[in-house]
Amino acid sequence: MDVKPLRENRLHGNPGFPVGFYRIERTAGESILDNHWHEEIEFLMVTYGKAIFQIGLASYELKAGEAIFIPGGELHGGFPLEEAPCTYEAVVCDLGWLIGSGDQMAKRYLLPLQRGLLSLPSHWTADAEWGPKLLTQLRTVLDLEASDDPARELRVKIGLLALFADLISRGLMQSKHPGEPSERRAAERLKNVLLFIEAHFARRLTVRELADVAGMSEGHFSRVFRTYMRQTPIAYLNRYRIRHAAGRLLDSDLTISEAALESGFDNFSYFIKLFRAVYGCTPKAYRNRP
Repeated sequence: MDVKPLRENRLHGNPGFPVGFYRIERTAGESILDNHWHEEIEFLMVTYGKAIFQIGLASYELKAGEAIFIPGGELHGGFPLEEAPCTYEAVVCDLGWLIGSGDQMAKRYLLPLQRGLLSLPSHWTADAEWGPKLLTQLRTVLDLEASDDPARELRVKIGLLALFADLISRGLMQSKHPGEPSERRAAERLKNVLLFIEAHFARRLTVRELADVAGMSEGHFSRVFRTYMRQTPIAYLNRYRIRHAAGRLLDSDLTISEAALESGFDNFSYFIKLFRAVYGCTPKAYRNRP
């Protein structure tokens, strides 16, 4: 399937080594990173080009060599910047794995971080006094993904702990200032709406129904949705449906019209138009591509 769950519940790495490494290349104008969330923390570094990454309501313009830290449970995504291409690498880690060693220092600092009581700087640049060293340390951890060192997993753990140790030593791990209660509620309600869309996209959905799921007025819901997702609810729903249909074209023998109907489209011409807008080709050409 071309559509990934909005709330990631897959295991990053494996039970004994719950750390996942990812490298993503996006061409100019292509979608950068679909909005989603997971309970693990994530460090993400842009290695080529530039893009906008959003964590909750905060947006950061990243160019090559810069990074962001994404706390567990935060809704986040990426968007094209000036139609530029972008390549980025990420390491996603279960903090419980680092805490589980029984080390009291790890529990003292990492457990509160896991619980959202402490925070780290979100945007890492070389302009910050601490930036060059910590970005180099992060780069070292990311490079371990391709290592054939038999001690690779141990080195990853040491590298992550050393990174956190330097953040602590530099006073960069601080008490988290809670956001406005209304902002936190809006984020949680929006997550519920995204999960609702994921479960019911194949049938007719209206903005009114989605607003009811969020417990908001239709106008307020539309404004909140646009703030977090950078598009209208219907535009997001249609793109989700198109990506689902694209996945079905590749992993099933459904006809194009059957894939459209299964994905929630009852107007075939409209489906073709939206498909072209998202993928730059017809559904038939997409299915037959090499």
